[in-house]
Amino acid sequence: MRADDDCVYVLAAVLLPAEKLDRVRSLMDTLRYGKAPTVHWRTERSARRSLIAQTVASVDFPSVVAVSLHGTASRSERARRHCLLRLLPELSAREVGTVVFESRREQDAADRAILTVLRRHGQVAAEMSVRWERASSDAALWTADVIAGVVTGWLGGEHLWWPLFEDRVAFLEAGEV
Repeated sequence: MRADDDCVYVLAAVLLPAEKLDRVRSLMDTLRYGKAPTVHWRTERSARRSLIAQTVASVDFPSVVAVSLHGTASRSERARRHCLLRLLPELSAREVGTVVFESRREQDAADRAILTVLRRHGQVAAEMSVRWERASSDAALWTADVIAGVVTGWLGGEHLWWPLFEDRVAFLEAGEV
């Protein structure tokens, strides 16, 4: 929640070339704390966030972030839908070949329905592969979580880590819900 009582929903895509994936996965795996199966920005302490942000920033990649502002009366799923409606066509326009989302299990069906509508309307290329994976199965997914967390914090007034990424993030306004 932001200071002005608006909520923010951020959906981030990290554009990693295939040849960097193994390096990124290995790097992210070193950031796991103890027996934690993943790195998840929201649950990390501030000192760990600094280490994580600096490590992710050490890999040169662009990101595309869809942002939806919504009041407390609106559901976050509606905001996510707005973000997907902006993000997926943008990734298709950038000729991204494969998109991997972090699975939210039962909620993935709603994302798939949005993808189907976008494909029917010609807004997402049929050649673009889109799949959902568990966060613990692909450490590269954690980079998008870090970007989303840094952007969300920045929008809420936390500017500590934003300078590490500001030159590499393209914003998409997903609209207010």
